[in-house]
Amino acid sequence: MPTRAEALTAAGRILAQARARRDALSPEDAARAAYMPGGPSIEELVALIREHRTSVVGEISAA
Repeated sequence: MPTRAEALTAAGRILAQARARRDALSPEDAARAAYMPGGPSIEELVALIREHRTSVVGEISAA
């Protein structure tokens, strides 16, 4: 059984890989891949993805 630290490291790695795959897509394609009926619309997802990408670029530029 993995330790808590190992489990958190593995979860972080999975999240980073998923974000890298998502960020390789256009915002529209990423939104279509993320869409689930009953959740935010594709248009809302596109806006969220663009907002996230803009904030990440801003954080990198500020560093």
